[in-house]
Amino acid sequence: MSTPSDPMSLMAAIMEATDPKDLFARGTAAARAIGFEHLVVGLEVALPQVAPIVHVDMGYPLPWQQRYVEKQYILIDPTVSLCRTSMAPVIWNPGLYSERSFELMEEARQHGVGHGISVGVHESPRLKSMVSLARDQPIDEDPREASRMVAAGNVLANCLHIATSRLIVPVLMDEVRPKLTPREREILQYVAAGKSSGIISDLLSISAPTVEFHVQNVVKKLGVATRLQAVAKAISLGLVN
Repeated sequence: MSTPSDPMSLMAAIMEATDPKDLFARGTAAARAIGFEHLVVGLEVALPQVAPIVHVDMGYPLPWQQRYVEKQYILIDPTVSLCRTSMAPVIWNPGLYSERSFELMEEARQHGVGHGISVGVHESPRLKSMVSLARDQPIDEDPREASRMVAAGNVLANCLHIATSRLIVPVLMDEVRPKLTPREREILQYVAAGKSSGIISDLLSISAPTVEFHVQNVVKKLGVATRLQAVAKAISLGLVN
């Protein structure tokens, strides 16, 4: 089968990605087809009682990646704060940068990634992503061309969000879920249903102290203080139905 080359076919091909590496390669190909040299995809999963889970695939030149991390530019990058609160595509321009973040803009240009767009995709308050498309030439000199690139970037960002949610979110969730034994899961399910230790012991034909032993193990593994907190956190992590 021949490899597609037009932007829309490349975006459609993103949905057929089989793993995270394949997904990023397909996304990068689509980004280049619409006029950008570099792609960054960030995903944030917000869960109750758990620190946000963040995953980033960065296609910037390695020296700029290292510099960005070293200077903690993510804390002052205006595109990040805008995409966290809005889904309106952001064209990078000097007006975005404050005195505090002007150095970021200057250094990005020195590394060949000073121009581009960023798009936030908010599936829900729990799941958001951000796609940045960068290059070394301005995109806003021709309004019609800028409009075309923004529209294409918006479609690409949404395709990447859907594919990323399918391929990467389950992996991220598995990494933060504590490893419970089958018995601990069984008892946790009963606790979530409001059953007392005495009732659970009757249902499972085990002693109440044994039930409590398992409950306390679950509480400890989930890093909470009470069984109710354990239920709340377990629900957020998809450990109980």
